[in-house]
Amino acid sequence: MSAVADANDDSLWEHVGASEQTTRNAAFSRKSSAQDEVDEDLFADLEETLFKVDRAALQIQKADFTVNSVIDKINRGKVNLRPSYQREYVWTVRTASKLIESLILNIPVPTMFFHETQSGKLEVVDGKQRLTSIWSFIQCEFPDGSPFRLTGLEVYEDLNGLTFTDLHERFQETILDYPLNVHTISRSSQPDFVFEVFERLNMGATQLNEQELRNCIYQGMYTDLLEELVKNEDLLNIYRSKTPHLRMRDRELVLRYFAMMRTAPEGFFIPIKSWLNEEMRENKDMTPQDAGDMQASFNRTIKLAYDIFGDCAFRPTSPVGKGKKVTEEDVNGLFFREFFTSGEINVALWDTLMYSLTEVDVKKALEKKSTILAAWINLNNSSEFSKLQVSNPKAVCARQELWQAKLDEILK
Repeated sequence: MSAVADANDDSLWEHVGASEQTTRNAAFSRKSSAQDEVDEDLFADLEETLFKVDRAALQIQKADFTVNSVIDKINRGKVNLRPSYQREYVWTVRTASKLIESLILNIPVPTMFFHETQSGKLEVVDGKQRLTSIWSFIQCEFPDGSPFRLTGLEVYEDLNGLTFTDLHERFQETILDYPLNVHTISRSSQPDFVFEVFERLNMGATQLNEQELRNCIYQGMYTDLLEELVKNEDLLNIYRSKTPHLRMRDRELVLRYFAMMRTAPEGFFIPIKSWLNEEMRENKDMTPQDAGDMQASFNRTIKLAYDIFGDCAFRPTSPVGKGKKVTEEDVNGLFFREFFTSGEINVALWDTLMYSLTEVDVKKALEKKSTILAAWINLNNSSEFSKLQVSNPKAVCARQELWQAKLDEILK
């Protein structure tokens, strides 16, 4: 018999026991050797690393739970089928129906992965489409409200057109008693290793990038703040877009701004992934006051950047010829745009410019707009500054010092 969690509000995994414990029925005990090899390869290098450190740093707990027990948790809000990092439900009725037929036939379905948050709730990391299909069938409708009637079944053809409530009781019980094999990343796991596990699980057709993974792992007020700030009109104008980036590239830029403000250029370190992970991890539970202060700082700074540089802000400059310098007259009015390329936002320029504009006198900076523009273009076109547009600690500090000295001279 599969292990079934008690229907209370405690952590689902406090009733499971040791991390290696699992109770599978006969169908699941016949897992193919090929799948075993895939799982082994997936985590082999991670396990080797863990032997060299504290194995308690990562706890992945394994157990089987009946469909009925997991559905109960979903309905009571203890399992989140729609964490903000997950894509929406995309399966067709025919695909979802085939999964339901597999449950009736007692055919094993792939392992699902959950992540236990600090509050004790579970987020579906891998298996959302499958679990949403099962939940929808039992509710008799899909997330969009359309009815879920079995379609395209080939073994149980006579069940086509039926909803869950239309099924004979023995089929309903077979589905509700079906054991779902679930692995959960425990909330007691060390954050760095949790991130590594997410990266290893992230091997589907549409892989999550680093910021999407952070958005998944470090849920809290920080993720909400980033989600709100990427709707900033000035940022959207700079991005030359009407909507936030679908893959959260803009959220990572905003995160970089806050990380740089908190550590200063001297505190920047590589790998950048760890620098940004630490920023989110250490501040994910910030107070509303902190979030408000950060929002005000970002909004003020990005507006100033847009008011001075327009949608050319943070983009590489165009060469103006050897030995030639851009003057204030050259960049007066709209003519400054010809001195910038149409390329993507450069993260090195983002870090340097955003950091330098945060504490300046806005009125004075706008009065000196042409002077700032000319100085920025000339500096960017210098070989010395161009060589520093790389992400290593020494370059970050040197780049900031060069530009800060020029900006301070202009605004003194």
